[in-house]
Amino acid sequence: MTGSAQDVVDVTQTVLRHFTTADANDFEAYRALLADEIEVDFGGVNDAGDGPAAAGRISADQLAASARDLVGPVELTQHQITNLIAEVNGDDATVTFYESALHVHRALGEDPDLNSWTVYGRGVHRLRRTSAGWKIVAAKLTPVHNVGNANLLGDVAALSR
Repeated sequence: MTGSAQDVVDVTQTVLRHFTTADANDFEAYRALLADEIEVDFGGVNDAGDGPAAAGRISADQLAASARDLVGPVELTQHQITNLIAEVNGDDATVTFYESALHVHRALGEDPDLNSWTVYGRGVHRLRRTSAGWKIVAAKLTPVHNVGNANLLGDVAALSR
C-alpha cells in the first residue's frame, strides 16, 4: 500500500456512500461518486432485466438510471457493508467487502417469502483519484447466498405496469 491513511479513509467512505445514497434514493449523489464510465459485474443479479447494468462497461448515467429504476420503487432497501479492506496504490485503489442487501416491498403481500429479498455477497470496487476526488471505476458483486423472493425487483416493477 502506497496511499496515506487519509486515502484509505476516503476510498472507504466513497464505497460506503455508494450504498447509502442508493438506500436514500439520492441518485444524483450516487451518480457523483462514479467515474463517467464504469465496469460493472453484478454476478447475475438483475440479469433478467433489460437494463444496462447487468455486466460490462457502461456510462455512469446509465448505471445511476438503472439503480434508480430498479431500487427506487422498492419500499425499503438497506445495504450493510462489512469487512472492508482498502488498498491504495498512488491514484488507484481497490476496496473489497462483504455485502448484505435487504429489499422489502409490503405491497407484494404479507408473506416475507414474497415481499422481501436479501442477497449476500462479496464485493470489489475499484476507484481512481480525480481532481474531484475518488471516483468508482468498477463495481463487482459475487453473490454467495440469498433469502426470500429473488424476483422481488421484477415483481415490484410489474406492479407499476
